[in-house]
Amino acid sequence: MAGDGLKGRRILVTRPRDQARVLARKIAACGGVPKICPMIEIEPLPPPPSGWWQGYDWMIFVSANAARMALAAGLPSRLPVRLAAIGPATAGVLERAGLPVACQAPPPYTSESLLSRPEFTAAAGRRLLIVRGVGGRRLLGEELTRRGATVVHLALYRRQPPGSDAIAALQAGLREGVDAVLATSGEILNHLRQAAGTGLLQLLRLPLLVAGGRLARLAAQAGFSEVVTAASARDEAMLAALERYFANR
Repeated sequence: MAGDGLKGRRILVTRPRDQARVLARKIAACGGVPKICPMIEIEPLPPPPSGWWQGYDWMIFVSANAARMALAAGLPSRLPVRLAAIGPATAGVLERAGLPVACQAPPPYTSESLLSRPEFTAAAGRRLLIVRGVGGRRLLGEELTRRGATVVHLALYRRQPPGSDAIAALQAGLREGVDAVLATSGEILNHLRQAAGTGLLQLLRLPLLVAGGRLARLAAQAGFSEVVTAASARDEAMLAALERYFANR
Protein backbone atom coordinates (compact mmCIF):
# COMPACT_ATOMS: atom_id res chain seq x y z
CA MET A 1 0.00 0.00 0.00
CA ALA A 2 1.22 3.49 -0.83
CA GLY A 3 1.93 6.04 1.88
CA ASP A 4 2.47 5.72 5.60
CA GLY A 5 -0.39 7.87 6.88
CA LEU A 6 -1.73 4.98 8.93
CA LYS A 7 1.57 4.08 10.60
CA GLY A 8 0.85 3.27 14.22
CA ARG A 9 -2.77 4.43 13.99
CA ARG A 10 -5.21 2.32 15.99
CA ILE A 11 -8.33 1.66 13.93
CA LEU A 12 -11.57 0.03 15.07
CA VAL A 13 -13.00 -2.14 12.27
CA THR A 14 -16.70 -2.78 12.84
CA ARG A 15 -17.74 -4.73 9.74
CA PRO A 16 -19.07 -8.31 9.97
CA ARG A 17 -16.30 -10.62 11.08
CA ASP A 18 -15.20 -12.11 7.74
CA GLN A 19 -15.13 -8.75 5.97
CA ALA A 20 -13.47 -7.15 8.98
CA ARG A 21 -10.58 -9.62 8.80
CA VAL A 22 -9.90 -8.75 5.16
CA LEU A 23 -9.93 -5.00 5.82
CA ALA A 24 -7.83 -5.43 8.97
CA ARG A 25 -5.10 -7.16 6.95
CA LYS A 26 -5.04 -4.24 4.53
CA ILE A 27 -4.85 -1.70 7.37
CA ALA A 28 -1.95 -3.63 8.87
CA ALA A 29 -0.21 -3.66 5.48
CA CYS A 30 -0.42 0.15 5.55
CA GLY A 31 1.24 0.25 8.96
CA GLY A 32 -1.95 0.68 10.96
CA VAL A 33 -3.00 -1.26 14.03
CA PRO A 34 -6.47 -2.70 13.38
CA LYS A 35 -8.78 -3.86 16.14
CA ILE A 36 -11.67 -6.04 14.97
CA CYS A 37 -14.93 -5.27 16.77
CA PRO A 38 -17.78 -6.56 14.58
CA MET A 39 -20.84 -4.48 15.37
CA ILE A 40 -23.04 -6.71 13.25
CA GLU A 41 -23.14 -10.48 12.69
CA ILE A 42 -24.44 -12.30 9.60
CA GLU A 43 -26.70 -15.31 10.24
CA PRO A 44 -27.70 -17.48 7.25
CA LEU A 45 -31.37 -18.31 6.86
CA PRO A 46 -32.65 -21.74 5.73
CA PRO A 47 -32.07 -22.10 1.97
CA PRO A 48 -35.02 -21.50 -0.37
CA PRO A 49 -36.55 -24.30 -2.47
CA SER A 50 -34.55 -25.58 -5.43
CA GLY A 51 -34.95 -23.58 -8.61
CA TRP A 52 -35.57 -20.36 -6.69
CA TRP A 53 -33.70 -18.36 -9.35
CA GLN A 54 -36.06 -19.28 -12.20
CA GLY A 55 -38.65 -17.06 -13.86
CA TYR A 56 -36.96 -13.66 -13.61
CA ASP A 57 -35.50 -11.20 -16.09
CA TRP A 58 -32.99 -9.77 -13.60
CA MET A 59 -31.56 -10.87 -10.27
CA ILE A 60 -30.21 -7.99 -8.18
CA PHE A 61 -27.73 -8.61 -5.36
CA VAL A 62 -27.61 -5.84 -2.79
CA SER A 63 -24.45 -6.95 -0.96
CA ALA A 64 -21.51 -9.32 -1.03
CA ASN A 65 -23.21 -11.28 1.74
CA ALA A 66 -26.29 -11.70 -0.46
CA ALA A 67 -24.08 -13.06 -3.25
CA ARG A 68 -22.26 -15.47 -0.93
CA MET A 69 -25.50 -16.79 0.54
CA ALA A 70 -27.00 -17.24 -2.93
CA LEU A 71 -24.03 -19.35 -3.98
CA ALA A 72 -24.37 -21.40 -0.80
CA ALA A 73 -28.06 -21.85 -1.65
CA GLY A 74 -27.17 -23.57 -4.91
CA LEU A 75 -27.12 -20.74 -7.44
CA PRO A 76 -25.82 -22.46 -10.61
CA SER A 77 -23.05 -21.11 -12.83
CA ARG A 78 -25.35 -21.02 -15.87
CA LEU A 79 -28.47 -18.91 -15.49
CA PRO A 80 -31.26 -17.80 -17.85
CA VAL A 81 -31.34 -14.46 -16.01
CA ARG A 82 -29.16 -11.37 -16.02
CA LEU A 83 -27.35 -10.40 -12.84
CA ALA A 84 -26.91 -6.95 -11.31
CA ALA A 85 -24.80 -5.99 -8.31
CA ILE A 86 -24.55 -2.99 -6.03
CA GLY A 87 -20.83 -2.47 -5.66
CA PRO A 88 -17.67 -4.11 -6.97
CA ALA A 89 -17.25 -6.37 -3.91
CA THR A 90 -20.64 -7.94 -4.64
CA ALA A 91 -19.85 -8.25 -8.33
CA GLY A 92 -16.49 -9.82 -7.47
CA VAL A 93 -18.10 -12.60 -5.43
CA LEU A 94 -20.32 -13.53 -8.36
CA GLU A 95 -17.66 -13.25 -11.05
CA ARG A 96 -15.16 -15.36 -9.10
CA ALA A 97 -17.85 -18.06 -9.11
CA GLY A 98 -18.08 -17.84 -12.92
CA LEU A 99 -21.26 -15.73 -12.98
CA PRO A 100 -21.03 -12.68 -15.26
CA VAL A 101 -22.53 -9.46 -13.92
CA ALA A 102 -24.44 -7.61 -16.62
CA CYS A 103 -25.04 -4.42 -14.65
CA GLN A 104 -23.19 -2.85 -11.76
CA ALA A 105 -24.07 0.31 -9.86
CA PRO A 106 -21.67 3.18 -10.56
CA PRO A 107 -19.96 5.05 -7.68
CA PRO A 108 -20.89 5.57 -4.89
CA TYR A 109 -22.34 2.04 -5.29
CA THR A 110 -25.77 2.59 -3.79
CA SER A 111 -29.37 1.70 -4.58
CA GLU A 112 -29.77 5.19 -6.00
CA SER A 113 -26.84 4.80 -8.38
CA LEU A 114 -28.07 1.39 -9.58
CA LEU A 115 -31.46 2.94 -10.29
CA SER A 116 -29.73 5.51 -12.49
CA ARG A 117 -28.50 2.81 -14.88
CA PRO A 118 -30.40 2.61 -18.19
CA GLU A 119 -31.10 -1.09 -17.58
CA PHE A 120 -33.47 -0.08 -14.76
CA THR A 121 -34.77 3.35 -15.74
CA ALA A 122 -37.35 1.62 -17.95
CA ALA A 123 -38.36 -1.40 -15.87
CA ALA A 124 -42.01 -1.78 -16.84
CA GLY A 125 -43.08 -5.38 -17.43
CA ARG A 126 -39.91 -6.96 -16.06
CA ARG A 127 -39.76 -9.54 -13.28
CA LEU A 128 -36.98 -8.75 -10.84
CA LEU A 129 -35.64 -10.74 -7.90
CA ILE A 130 -33.82 -8.72 -5.22
CA VAL A 131 -31.53 -10.93 -3.15
CA ARG A 132 -30.76 -9.40 0.23
CA GLY A 133 -30.90 -9.80 4.01
CA VAL A 134 -33.93 -9.42 6.23
CA GLY A 135 -34.97 -5.78 6.49
CA GLY A 136 -32.65 -3.14 5.11
CA ARG A 137 -33.49 -0.24 2.84
CA ARG A 138 -36.74 -0.43 0.88
CA LEU A 139 -35.88 2.18 -1.73
CA LEU A 140 -34.75 -0.17 -4.50
CA GLY A 141 -37.80 -2.41 -4.53
CA GLU A 142 -40.25 0.45 -4.05
CA GLU A 143 -38.79 2.52 -6.87
CA LEU A 144 -38.61 -0.40 -9.32
CA THR A 145 -42.22 -1.24 -8.51
CA ARG A 146 -43.16 2.37 -9.15
CA ARG A 147 -41.45 2.10 -12.53
CA GLY A 148 -43.70 -0.83 -13.45
CA ALA A 149 -41.60 -3.87 -12.59
CA THR A 150 -42.81 -6.93 -10.71
CA VAL A 151 -40.44 -7.14 -7.75
CA VAL A 152 -39.86 -10.17 -5.51
CA HIS A 153 -37.57 -10.02 -2.46
CA LEU A 154 -35.56 -13.04 -1.33
CA ALA A 155 -33.94 -12.79 2.11
CA LEU A 156 -31.06 -15.25 2.56
CA TYR A 157 -29.54 -13.94 5.79
CA ARG A 158 -30.30 -11.98 8.91
CA ARG A 159 -28.19 -9.24 10.48
CA GLN A 160 -27.75 -9.75 14.22
CA PRO A 161 -26.48 -7.41 16.97
CA PRO A 162 -22.87 -7.82 18.09
CA GLY A 163 -21.93 -10.61 20.46
CA SER A 164 -20.59 -10.07 23.95
CA ASP A 165 -17.00 -10.60 22.77
CA ALA A 166 -17.30 -7.80 20.22
CA ILE A 167 -18.88 -5.47 22.77
CA ALA A 168 -16.07 -6.22 25.23
CA ALA A 169 -13.47 -5.62 22.49
CA LEU A 170 -15.05 -2.25 21.66
CA GLN A 171 -15.12 -1.09 25.26
CA ALA A 172 -11.56 -2.29 25.84
CA GLY A 173 -10.42 -0.49 22.69
CA LEU A 174 -11.99 2.74 23.86
CA ARG A 175 -10.25 2.44 27.24
CA GLU A 176 -6.88 1.66 25.66
CA GLY A 177 -7.12 4.42 23.06
CA VAL A 178 -8.30 4.53 19.46
CA ASP A 179 -7.43 6.90 16.60
CA ALA A 180 -10.43 6.25 14.31
CA VAL A 181 -13.53 4.11 13.90
CA LEU A 182 -14.94 2.68 10.65
CA ALA A 183 -18.66 2.19 9.98
CA THR A 184 -20.36 1.07 6.77
CA SER A 185 -24.07 0.95 7.66
CA GLY A 186 -26.70 2.67 9.76
CA GLU A 187 -27.16 -0.50 11.81
CA ILE A 188 -23.47 -0.50 12.69
CA LEU A 189 -23.76 3.12 13.83
CA ASN A 190 -26.66 2.25 16.12
CA HIS A 191 -24.89 -0.79 17.54
CA LEU A 192 -21.72 1.23 18.13
CA ARG A 193 -23.59 3.72 20.27
CA GLN A 194 -25.39 1.02 22.22
CA ALA A 195 -22.26 -1.07 22.79
CA ALA A 196 -19.96 1.77 23.88
CA GLY A 197 -21.33 1.83 27.42
CA THR A 198 -19.58 4.38 29.59
CA GLY A 199 -17.25 5.16 26.69
CA LEU A 200 -20.01 6.70 24.55
CA LEU A 201 -18.82 10.30 24.86
CA GLN A 202 -15.30 9.25 23.96
CA LEU A 203 -16.64 7.31 20.96
CA LEU A 204 -18.62 10.29 19.69
CA ARG A 205 -15.49 12.47 19.75
CA LEU A 206 -13.41 10.03 17.67
CA PRO A 207 -12.96 10.45 13.90
CA LEU A 208 -15.63 8.23 12.32
CA LEU A 209 -15.01 7.05 8.76
CA VAL A 210 -18.20 6.24 6.86
CA ALA A 211 -19.08 5.23 3.32
CA GLY A 212 -21.04 7.85 1.38
CA GLY A 213 -23.01 10.99 2.09
CA ARG A 214 -26.19 9.31 3.35
CA LEU A 215 -24.31 7.54 6.11
CA ALA A 216 -22.36 10.72 6.91
CA ARG A 217 -25.64 12.51 7.56
CA LEU A 218 -26.85 9.66 9.78
CA ALA A 219 -23.58 9.78 11.74
CA ALA A 220 -23.90 13.50 12.32
CA GLN A 221 -27.48 13.04 13.50
CA ALA A 222 -26.28 10.30 15.86
CA GLY A 223 -23.92 12.76 17.55
CA PHE A 224 -20.54 11.93 16.02
CA SER A 225 -18.59 15.18 15.98
CA GLU A 226 -15.94 14.37 13.36
CA VAL A 227 -17.23 12.43 10.35
CA VAL A 228 -14.90 11.52 7.48
CA THR A 229 -16.59 10.39 4.27
CA ALA A 230 -15.11 7.79 1.93
CA ALA A 231 -16.26 7.61 -1.69
CA SER A 232 -17.70 4.12 -1.14
CA ALA A 233 -17.59 1.12 1.19
CA ARG A 234 -14.85 -0.57 -0.86
CA ASP A 235 -11.78 -1.42 1.22
CA GLU A 236 -9.59 0.65 -1.10
CA ALA A 237 -11.85 3.70 -0.79
CA MET A 238 -11.97 3.42 3.00
CA LEU A 239 -8.18 3.07 3.21
CA ALA A 240 -7.61 6.03 0.89
CA ALA A 241 -9.92 8.24 2.96
CA LEU A 242 -8.16 7.19 6.18
CA GLU A 243 -4.74 7.92 4.73
CA ARG A 244 -5.86 11.36 3.48
CA TYR A 245 -7.36 12.19 6.84
CA PHE A 246 -4.27 11.36 8.87
CA ALA A 247 -1.87 12.82 6.30
CA ASN A 248 -3.62 16.19 6.60
CA ARG A 249 -3.64 16.29 10.41
